[in-house]
Amino acid sequence: MAQRIGSAVLDLERGTLRRDGEIVPVRPKTFDLLAFLVRNPGRVLSKDELFEAVWPRTTVTEDSLTQCIRDVRKCIGDETQALVRTVPRRGYLFQPADDTEAVSLAPATAVAPAVGSPEPMVAILPFRVSIEDATAKSLFDGAVEEIINALSYFKTIAVLARHSAFALAQHSDQDVWATAQRLGVDYVAEGAAESTQDGYSARVVLSDTASGRRIWAQTFSFKTNEIFDFQRTVAQRIAMALVAKIESASMRRASPAPAANIEAYVHILRGMALLRSYGEGVNQQARAHLLKALELDPDSGLAHAYLALADTIIGGYTSAPRSVLDQSRDRALHAMALSPDEARCHRILALILLYQNDFEAAERHFAHALDLNPYDADTLAQTGFFHALRGNAEAGLTLLDQAIQLNPMHPAWYYFDRGEALLSLGRHREAAASFSCLPLKSAWHWARLAACYALDGDIDRAGSCVREGRQIDPGLTVQAIIDDLRLERLEDRERVRTGLNLAGWDTY
Repeated sequence: MAQRIGSAVLDLERGTLRRDGEIVPVRPKTFDLLAFLVRNPGRVLSKDELFEAVWPRTTVTEDSLTQCIRDVRKCIGDETQALVRTVPRRGYLFQPADDTEAVSLAPATAVAPAVGSPEPMVAILPFRVSIEDATAKSLFDGAVEEIINALSYFKTIAVLARHSAFALAQHSDQDVWATAQRLGVDYVAEGAAESTQDGYSARVVLSDTASGRRIWAQTFSFKTNEIFDFQRTVAQRIAMALVAKIESASMRRASPAPAANIEAYVHILRGMALLRSYGEGVNQQARAHLLKALELDPDSGLAHAYLALADTIIGGYTSAPRSVLDQSRDRALHAMALSPDEARCHRILALILLYQNDFEAAERHFAHALDLNPYDADTLAQTGFFHALRGNAEAGLTLLDQAIQLNPMHPAWYYFDRGEALLSLGRHREAAASFSCLPLKSAWHWARLAACYALDGDIDRAGSCVREGRQIDPGLTVQAIIDDLRLERLEDRERVRTGLNLAGWDTY
């Protein structure tokens, strides 16, 4: 269970705070203070009590508490001081708003039996590079991604997903370690790189988060076109430092396919980064980078796969014209032929097949992607979503929870996928909590929320969601929403229809 505070969600078990679906970097003392306030709602907490709770056996000034209170308000969006109130000469009062509620998030201990218990967990943080060197930044961000991808093939190592690792790195040095421990990360790998006359010099350090003890460290010097060997070597050395026996066959299979040249590789990395972002024209920009990559390296399976995904996204996902989906499918098949052991190619092909309603073929490729890389969080999440669409929501939710365990600072689309699984299970309030975390809601998202609240009996809140959705798209009908659903079972589709009718979607 976690606590919703206005637009923020505080997860005490994981030690995370989110606002509008995005992780909020929080200093450890700020988090401790917020947690204490939330655990003691509705009563005035004296300054001495707060000092003892947050700074036990430590002498600090009142300015520290004042600053910490200010940080708490900023983190939860309480600029008006409506939630954390100052009580003159007495202390502070946390007064929950009417819409503050406990919500159910993915349990931190949820494990998917199909893929086993991930232990130990390692986080690969972005390399520190000069901000003036844009090419180095792209190359070493890409190196981190490929090291994470390679390590994910080891059945005895779990790897914090890329999205969470990059979010974790935004914390200060002190907060990285505290946050990593709260996320269940046992080891952190950090690196720094600088340009040399004909390439780069990079130092990588692997440390134990609990003790801070250095497990392994090494400096590498390599030419720019040797970065693929660098990625593979770092992944191998980290694995050797953590486990006694390494699945060398899987490691060989995990090695990234070499690009024809580094310039093509940089364009692939930039295209992938843009597809993960939000904003006007980002998908078109991603497509341009991927096309440039293929111009330089026509045989890059990964570039073909992500170009197929970009075309599908630009076309409108499930509502893309059939010709677009057919072309994207063919390109994804070509990508898979070029890189048959690249899990991401199979996953992207499976998604496109899903949008074409070819459930049987999509299932085969999701399964193969998961077999190739059982600790890839995005593959776990999308496979779980697929199971939910097919009517096996319990298995789907288990996979989604496993994905969130590996990627606790996950991208926003995880909320939608988990919401669909919860909706299929009839856990309407929890589904609404998940959908409500989406930062940018379309009319279709408001429709999901309206159906969830109506099925849960909260007609007033359902009506509010209807008004929001119809304002965005006044012409969107219940039937159009049902036609767009990819839920395979009739009863699941009718459940959504019932919720929308109860909410009054068509009668607004």
